[in-house]
Amino acid sequence: MANTSTKKTLGFDLLTIISQAFYGNRTMTEIRPDEIDRFILGYLDRSLTVSEQIDRTIVHIPGSDNLVLVYNRYQEEQRLEEGEKLLREENYEIKPLAVIPEIGLTLFSRCIALRMTGDGSFASLRDGDSRILLKYLAE
Repeated sequence: MANTSTKKTLGFDLLTIISQAFYGNRTMTEIRPDEIDRFILGYLDRSLTVSEQIDRTIVHIPGSDNLVLVYNRYQEEQRLEEGEKLLREENYEIKPLAVIPEIGLTLFSRCIALRMTGDGSFASLRDGDSRILLKYLAE
């Protein structure tokens, strides 16, 4: 895992993150800082216009040094509605992607885990961060 806040590749700064529900769960990958919202919405192709609402919601991981989960509140609301419909119509219960019992949070939509600095900018995960995060992220 990277020990620096960002890594340069092909002239772009990259953030090392763990993603949920993008390439699977608990997947470590790298993204450009300016594409966090696009990634959370599920866009891989930079040429596609983002038409969905985004509300970048940030949740601090309890007992950690600057670790956060970031998700889109609107996608979470949509996923909860889908979950209610699936339970009602097909008796199928959707599984959570992240659970943080210390703060009463259960997420069912795509999210990413990374670091947030004191000034509010994002930084790459560091060695050892995954040990903390994996207890909150679904397999």
